[in-house]
Amino acid sequence: MKHICFTLCGIILAAGLVFADDVEMNFSGEVKTGVLWDQIEQPGEPTYNRARLGNNDDAGIPGRLRLDGELVKDNIGFKMRFETYNYLNSISPGWAYAYAYGDFIDEQLRLSGGRLGQSPWSTGGNEIWYELDNTAGLRVEVKPHVVEGLNVGFVLNQFSNNTSNTEQPLWGFLAETIVGVSYTHEYFHVRAAWRFDSDVDYYFDTSVGGNYSEGYNFVYRVEERALRNVVDGLAIWANGRLDGIMAKVDGLTNYVNWVYIQYAPEAFPLDAQIRTGLDTVEGGDKWFFKLKPVISYGITDFLRLGFIFRYEKDFGEASPAKDAPYKVLAIQPWVRVVFTNMYVDLAYEFNREYTAATRIKQTNWVNLRFVYTF
Repeated sequence: MKHICFTLCGIILAAGLVFADDVEMNFSGEVKTGVLWDQIEQPGEPTYNRARLGNNDDAGIPGRLRLDGELVKDNIGFKMRFETYNYLNSISPGWAYAYAYGDFIDEQLRLSGGRLGQSPWSTGGNEIWYELDNTAGLRVEVKPHVVEGLNVGFVLNQFSNNTSNTEQPLWGFLAETIVGVSYTHEYFHVRAAWRFDSDVDYYFDTSVGGNYSEGYNFVYRVEERALRNVVDGLAIWANGRLDGIMAKVDGLTNYVNWVYIQYAPEAFPLDAQIRTGLDTVEGGDKWFFKLKPVISYGITDFLRLGFIFRYEKDFGEASPAKDAPYKVLAIQPWVRVVFTNMYVDLAYEFNREYTAATRIKQTNWVNLRFVYTF
């Protein structure tokens, strides 16, 4: 019922703008689906063998339907993303974001409200797509002309966890505030966001003698932009997220990060990346080293070949496969046929994962992917 009411409110707001004068409208979207077959073998268990609809390139089972829209009238706009990953029997839609915004003081101040999205302080990609303020809230952004490229602000938002606590004072609400900053220069770009946390939306744990908060959160992205002036197509960037900062319970602090080195010259259709990182989870009891070369080459305008290699190794006393030669070892060749506003991928992956020091889980899958964009 809540989804229906929210949908109706969005339609009413959008309709009001559509029938107004001088309204700019832009809509785009994508449909990702396909056929997925996978086979999983583990010692002492029956072989898992299954074929179904699916696109495992970030779209899931059976795939993803997405519609993005923006309506703008003068200095006021409305942005939305409507998507669903569940449409096997009936469509179960959801709103990734739906919010209004206004630009003021010669576009030096932006005020946004609703179910927020498209954060100016997110991690971006490729391996991590995350933003702290993808939530119901009010976002304030200041972009002063005197410091070109600067965006600084804060978000007033709901509590990060549902709580049965009947005491929810104003200070507790304000203590959940998100602050963010980004700065773009000719030679670099950096952005980051920090979410504070109050004890109002607490957890209960007897090991710490009662209530505790889940800690602060931090996300960042750093880009190097000077080397591209020296070597065409060379780019380096990094992103990450840190959760559970200063949490009162061991095991809540997790740090996930990636560093990317890319060479994609305009002179020929090559895109080569090395992605790597060192994660720590469960308060430092587990560590993961990751290495993921990704390469693709355009044979023609319609045909592209690619290859992905993935290596992961875990460390730490709590890691079940710390004595194994690796945690994950995988290879994935793929071929892509490109059409107008559509492409089709055929990808195969062979994956071996140590779930314990001497126990191996082996996975083979083939995915025929269909992706439509409009």
